[in-house]
Amino acid sequence: MLACDKAVPSRPHSWGVQEELADLYTIYMKSNATPEKLSRLQYLLGINDSTAASLREMGERLLSNNAEVEEFVF
Repeated sequence: MLACDKAVPSRPHSWGVQEELADLYTIYMKSNATPEKLSRLQYLLGINDSTAASLREMGERLLSNNAEVEEFVF
């Protein structure tokens, strides 16, 4: 999506199920995306700033919880 947008700039997409957009954003966020690309994806998916901040916060909590579990196992 970002590659296509880079070739031909696009407008935000509409999508019937907002949770799916949040999932796409979260998956991309976990891939250690650059802030610029993450911001552009947020725009393209039509995710507002407060929702994006909530998703980032949840993602950070999940990552820190996973790190704690891994440390406990070892």
